[in-house]
Amino acid sequence: MLEKHEDYFSSTRFDLVEFVDKGDNKILELGCGEGNTCVALKSRGKAIEVVGVEKDPKIAQIARMKVDKVICADIEAVELPFSEGYFDYVIIGDVLEHLYNPWILVNRLGRYLKRGGYVIASIPNIRNWRIIKDLVLKGEWKYCSEGLLDETHLRFFTKKGVLGLFQSECFFVTRIIPRFKLLPTGKAKIVNSLAFGLLEEFLAVQYVVKVRKL
Repeated sequence: MLEKHEDYFSSTRFDLVEFVDKGDNKILELGCGEGNTCVALKSRGKAIEVVGVEKDPKIAQIARMKVDKVICADIEAVELPFSEGYFDYVIIGDVLEHLYNPWILVNRLGRYLKRGGYVIASIPNIRNWRIIKDLVLKGEWKYCSEGLLDETHLRFFTKKGVLGLFQSECFFVTRIIPRFKLLPTGKAKIVNSLAFGLLEEFLAVQYVVKVRKL
């Protein structure tokens, strides 16, 4: 297995933090890594309690020095020790594509989220032009240590697939926005604007979605 980049577990997801409103929120983060996103949520006055779930024991131990509570477990194989409606937000940054059945997990997480609470998730976009180019022109589908074709990805999503993941009677998608990491952000936005938004799904590397529990 290829090694992850050194900051894979230590990065802070400020792009997800910005979707959280200030207040005394109780927040659950799946795949919390070393806990730096949880720290950012508290330092910006957006959380009174943060709970992380991290599968890697060594990384979870680092997170425990920063986060109120860290559960070291495979989120698909564990029931969380919290009552229904306990959390105001659930943050899932680039995790769902690593799971066997993210559809079941999303529905299960709904029970821990209070009515009117939010799921904030980022999910890679497999319809990106680089993936299509290599597949169509070169016949290549080459896995890497991280990125769109991370070797640990089990599921792949387009924009429509992301929306479908949260399509249920319990959830309503309030926002979905593209991220353009493989091109300079300004350049990608200009190109997409000149094409009247028609190239968005080919330029986007991932989508960030904010979903409200009804």
